[in-house]
Amino acid sequence: MKTTTYKGILLIISLLIVNVYTLKAQTITSMSPSKGSLAGNTLITIKGTGFKSTPSIQFGKVGASSITIISDTELTVKNSAVASPQSVKVELIFNGNKFYTPNDFQFKLPEITAIKPNFSSIKGNEKITIEGRYLTGASEVLFDKAGGTNVKVISDTKITVLNPNKGTTGKVNVTVGVQAQSSKINNNSIFNYKNFIEKYTISLKNLTGLSNDYKIYVLGFSTDTQKMLTLNAGNSIAKFSPMSSDSGYIQSYELGKDIKAIELSNANPISGARIYFFMADKVISAKTDSTGYKDNSNKTGNNNLGFKYSNSGKNVTLVGNPPQTAFPQYNYIEATFKTNEGLYIDISTVDGFFFPLSLIAQDKNGKELDRIGQPKSVSADQIVSVYKPFMKNLKSGGEPTQYYDSLYYAANGDLTALLNPGLYLESNTGMLETVFDTALNKLYTDASLKMNIWQNGTGKFQQNYEVTPVQNIQFPNTTNTHSALKFTSPGAETLYMFNPVGFSVVSYEDKTAKTRKPIIGSINKKVLTFNAVLPLNSGLVKGMYVSDGGGSTDGTTQITKINTSKEGIVSVNLNSSNDYPKNFQYKFSKAPSNYYLSSGQMTFAGIGLFADGAFRYPGTSDKQINIQTVVNGLENQISTALNRGVAVLKFKDNTSAGHTTKNWAVETNWYPKGQPQNYFSYFMHTAKIGNTNIFTLPKDAVKSARGALMGRSYGFAYDENPIGGYEGAQVPSEFSADFPKGTTKLELVLGAWK
Repeated sequence: MKTTTYKGILLIISLLIVNVYTLKAQTITSMSPSKGSLAGNTLITIKGTGFKSTPSIQFGKVGASSITIISDTELTVKNSAVASPQSVKVELIFNGNKFYTPNDFQFKLPEITAIKPNFSSIKGNEKITIEGRYLTGASEVLFDKAGGTNVKVISDTKITVLNPNKGTTGKVNVTVGVQAQSSKINNNSIFNYKNFIEKYTISLKNLTGLSNDYKIYVLGFSTDTQKMLTLNAGNSIAKFSPMSSDSGYIQSYELGKDIKAIELSNANPISGARIYFFMADKVISAKTDSTGYKDNSNKTGNNNLGFKYSNSGKNVTLVGNPPQTAFPQYNYIEATFKTNEGLYIDISTVDGFFFPLSLIAQDKNGKELDRIGQPKSVSADQIVSVYKPFMKNLKSGGEPTQYYDSLYYAANGDLTALLNPGLYLESNTGMLETVFDTALNKLYTDASLKMNIWQNGTGKFQQNYEVTPVQNIQFPNTTNTHSALKFTSPGAETLYMFNPVGFSVVSYEDKTAKTRKPIIGSINKKVLTFNAVLPLNSGLVKGMYVSDGGGSTDGTTQITKINTSKEGIVSVNLNSSNDYPKNFQYKFSKAPSNYYLSSGQMTFAGIGLFADGAFRYPGTSDKQINIQTVVNGLENQISTALNRGVAVLKFKDNTSAGHTTKNWAVETNWYPKGQPQNYFSYFMHTAKIGNTNIFTLPKDAVKSARGALMGRSYGFAYDENPIGGYEGAQVPSEFSADFPKGTTKLELVLGAWK
C-alpha cells in the first residue's frame, strides 16, 4: 500500500482551502426587481460576491442579454421574452459552477392601475394614458373588442393610445396585450364613453388703440357645416346658425356696437369655421368710387361688409389674400367644435402677421391661465420693427435671408405687415422660388440618407416606408418623366412623390439683375416667342404643358420643340394654340392645372407636388381614400421637414423602423444653422422684443437647434405638432381641445397696432 507523504498531505489541504475560498467568494445575495413584463428586456440587478468574470445567465429556459459587471459585488442583466406568465429559477454559471438567486423571477401579465382620462366622447380618437405595471412590449390595447391605435410604450409603467370610436355611450373594459397575453380586468381598467357637452363664451376685447377713424367688423362662417355667425335682436352674443337660404350674404357685425362676444358649443357643431376681424377705415368706407372698399356692404341686410354665399353655404366667396384692397385689412381665427368633442381653436398666421391677436383661457374669476398669440403689451409696430434686424443678423452669419426682405409691406398708413413666403410667391416672382432647390435635389438623389418614414392612413392603417430616390418615373396621365422618391413597405402599395425642382418653370434667372423674372411672350402660328431670351438651363423641356390664357389651353397646349440661339431659348413650338399678339405671362409644367408653381412656393405653402394625393391616386373607394391620405401625409412630412431645416440632416439613428419620422419630430433639431429652411417661420417662433417672444411660449418650451426658445405660431402651412405620437412642446398657436384645468371662459384680445 502506497503511503501518502507529508508533502502530499500539505498539497491536498492547500487545494481544499483554495476550493473552499473559491466557492465562498462567488455568492448570490439578492436580485431586484424579481418581477417583470412577459416581453422581457427588464433591467435586473444581481448582487453577491466574487463577480470576477462575466457569467452566463438563464431565466428558466430563456437566456439573457446585456450582462454588465458593475463591480465584484454587482452586475446587471436584461432578461428575454416568454410566451406566458411563469415563475422561473435564475441560474448563473461562473467557470462551470452553477449559482441561483435567492428568489425566482416572475414573468407577469400586464396590469392596469389607472386610465387618464378614463372617459371620452363616443367618437374616441383621443390620447389616453394608461398607467400600470409590466407594460413593456405592449402591442395592443382593447376597449372591449375594439382596438386602439398609435400604441406607444413610454415606460414599463406607462403607455399611450388613441381610443377607438364606439358609436354609443357606455362603459367598456380596457385590456393591454403583451406577447399575445392580456391584462386582467379590474376596477381601474374601466373606461366610459359619454355624450360630451361643452360650451365656451368668447368675449371680444378691443385694445388696438385705434382712433374713431376705424370700425371693427366681425364675420364668421363654416362651409363644412353651412353655418354663419348671427345675432338675435337685442343680444350682443353671436352664435353660429344655419345659412338662411340657398344663396345670399354673410353679414358682419360692428364690434362694441353690435357684438361683444361669441358663443361656441359642441351641441351646435362647427367644423373649419373662420371668424374674421376687419379693420375698416371710415374714410375709405365712405368712398363710392373705385378707391373705396368693394366689400358688399351695399348688399348685406345690415349694410355692413359681407361675403357672398351659394349652395346653402357650401360655397363662399372669400376676401382675397393679402395684400388686397377690396376689403379692409383683416386677421382671423379658426375653430372646430364637433359633437361630443373638445374645442380646437387657433390664431392663424399661415398667411402672415398683420396685427396682434391673443386668445386667453380664463377661470371663473377671469384669471388668465394661458394664452396663445401675442403676449400682453406686444404691439404690431414692435413685432414688425424687429423683423429686418432679425433677418440682417442671420445674413451677417452667412445665411441667405436677404430674399425675405420683400415680405415686409405697408398694409395702410397705420399698419405695416409681414407676408408668409408661400403667399408672397402667389403673386410675386423672386429668388425665394429656389431657396429649397439644393435641399430638394439632395433629398431626391442621395440614397445615403436612408430614410424610413412612418405614416398612418385611414382607420388603423400605419406603415413604415423605406424611401429610395429613383429617376425617370412617368407622371400619371402624362408622357412626362421626372425624378421621384419611391416609398415601399411590406404588404403596402408602392407609392411615389415627385421632385418639385425642374417639374415646373414659372420664371427665369436674370443674372445681371440678380433676381428672377416672369416669363413674358406672345403666340403666333403655334409659336410662343419670349420677350427676353431665356437661359438654356431655365428648365424648359419638350412635353411641358403651358398655363391657361394668352392663346394657350391648360391641359391641351404643350411644348413640341425648343428653339435656341447663341444667347439662349428664344421661343417654343406648341402642339395647339390660338394667336395672341399681346404680352402675356406664361408658366410651364410637366403636369397641368395644379402644378404651375415654383419649387419654393410648393414647399413654403404645402401645395402642388406636396398636396396631390387625390390627383395622382384618384378614386372614392376605401382603398383609394387610404392611399390618398397616406400620400398627402408623406408629402406633408417632407415639406414640413424642409421648412424646419431637418430634411437632409444625417442622424445617428438611421436603422430603426420609422427613424426618419422620429428624428424629424425632435424639436431641438429644428432650424439648424447652415441648412436651407423657412427663415420666416424661424422668425415667427423665436423672434423677441427685449426678452419676450413675439408669440407666447408653451408650457415646457424647448429650444431650437440654434438655442432660441420657440413660441407657439404658424410659420407655414403644415406647422403643426409632430406626428407619430412623439411628445414635445406645443408648436402652433392653438388650443387643441386641451385647455388648462379650471378654464371656464375665453377672451379674444385685438392687440395694439402701435
